[in-house]
Amino acid sequence: MKKRVHACLECGEQRSAKGEFCSTDCRTAFNNRRKARGAELHDLYMAHRFDRANAQALGVLQAMNRLASVWREEDKARRAGRRSWRATRDVLAERPYLRSIRGQA
Repeated sequence: MKKRVHACLECGEQRSAKGEFCSTDCRTAFNNRRKARGAELHDLYMAHRFDRANAQALGVLQAMNRLASVWREEDKARRAGRRSWRATRDVLAERPYLRSIRGQA
């Protein structure tokens, strides 16, 4: 059986089994990339959600999907394919209100 290697999500070096990063610098770099990418995505998503007709006319959903594809290709080329997003389960676990249905207790 192969020994499982716990690799830092940012640099790919070995990390502890409990964390996702080998250092504070790597965690900061990872989060800074997410912050920059999120800033690009924010305006497009808000238009998609709240200015639907205009967003559809301008192809906003396609643009958001293209951004995600470009970012994934960057990850593959510059980061040896390591994911650049947090685990979905972790994000939802931190924000249980995202799974609730509005108007229901």
